[in-house]
Amino acid sequence: MTSQRPGFTAFTASAPTPPAAQSRPAGRPRGPAGSFRLTGAARRLARLAHLIAALGWVGVDVVIGVLAVTGFTSDDPGTVAACYIALDVFAVPLLLTFGLTTLGSGLLLSLGSGWGVIRYWWVVAKLLINVILSGLVLVLLRPRLATAGAESTRVDVTLSDRLEGISVDLLFPAFVSGAALLAASLLGTFKPWGSTPFGRRRRSSIPPAAPPPLPNSHAARRG
Repeated sequence: MTSQRPGFTAFTASAPTPPAAQSRPAGRPRGPAGSFRLTGAARRLARLAHLIAALGWVGVDVVIGVLAVTGFTSDDPGTVAACYIALDVFAVPLLLTFGLTTLGSGLLLSLGSGWGVIRYWWVVAKLLINVILSGLVLVLLRPRLATAGAESTRVDVTLSDRLEGISVDLLFPAFVSGAALLAASLLGTFKPWGSTPFGRRRRSSIPPAAPPPLPNSHAARRG
């Protein structure tokens, strides 16, 4: 039987993977020691909330688009009134609910991982898209829908004329919002543009991970 020199196993055995490297998915940057982290069930719950809110936001945009187009093209005053009253009732509350839930869960996921909030341009861009869309709902969409809903309470043959300018304005929000959400989804998938200046400074301040110790206990026993 072939004998083996003492200590030979210690130098030829492969070093085990550190637990931190095993638990961190490939491609995710490492944050500073002691920073806030989401792990296990908390991370899965945050991802689920983010996904449900994003899909709900897209679904509301689709319904808003259908009702806005129907109200703009229909010749029936009753149909036109029903479309704009429905938009006035549900559009703004649902958009704000899903938008703020997406924003909150996205911030939680960013802070709970090595990506951070302002370390990477794609994260900053997604954050700005969410904040701008939510702001437009409050500043532009809500007043127009309130006016359309008030005008639609009086149903007669002049309704389309009274809503002429508003009905045109309401054609755009769903398509603009849908395009912006598609852009945010692509940003989250491809993660372009690299680090921000803050992210580069923060990354350079993190000390490199220490290499794992060699498994030399076997060699020590042999010696």
